[in-house]
Amino acid sequence: MANHVEFNISSDKPMEHALKTESFERDWGTGKITVQEYIPLHKQPFMQEAMKGVEIDADGWPKDSYSWHVDNIGAKWCNLEDGDENYLSGYSAWSPPVEMLGHLARYLNDNLRMSYIDEGYCFIGVAWADTDGDVDCEELEDGDLDTEIAEAMGLDELPDDFDMWEERDELDGQSGCDWRDNFVYNWCDSQ
Repeated sequence: MANHVEFNISSDKPMEHALKTESFERDWGTGKITVQEYIPLHKQPFMQEAMKGVEIDADGWPKDSYSWHVDNIGAKWCNLEDGDENYLSGYSAWSPPVEMLGHLARYLNDNLRMSYIDEGYCFIGVAWADTDGDVDCEELEDGDLDTEIAEAMGLDELPDDFDMWEERDELDGQSGCDWRDNFVYNWCDSQ
């Protein structure tokens, strides 16, 4: 079952000007420190068009935050984590933030690429957004991975008792899990 979907967005043009951060005081048990973090998505400049007419609650969030995030981000919540001039990463819940990618591409007037992988391999894909905010995706399905492993081992399909943790000569000495991980990352890079 999908939970956290990690994503990486890349651009040929600088995009850091479109992303706002603030200083926050945090204490993770070792004493207070000040950190620079991205502000919530509904407050990001590139999402302001999607916020027009949205009612705000007492805490400054969209009144129906769940629906707003699903409709405008593509996931029930999403956090931006790291970025630089041409790169942005983060994670979302239950699905990739493809709608957010469209908003960012339209705001930047740039074509963007986003790869995404969830921790259970329920979502594996690459999305592209154009300057109009239109998004297209290419995804691998979980069954595709089993087929790829079977083909790499010279089999038509994986046996029912296949142990993904066992290292195998047919997979260049890798376990099924390691081979699958490498395949997924190489596939995303090649799209």
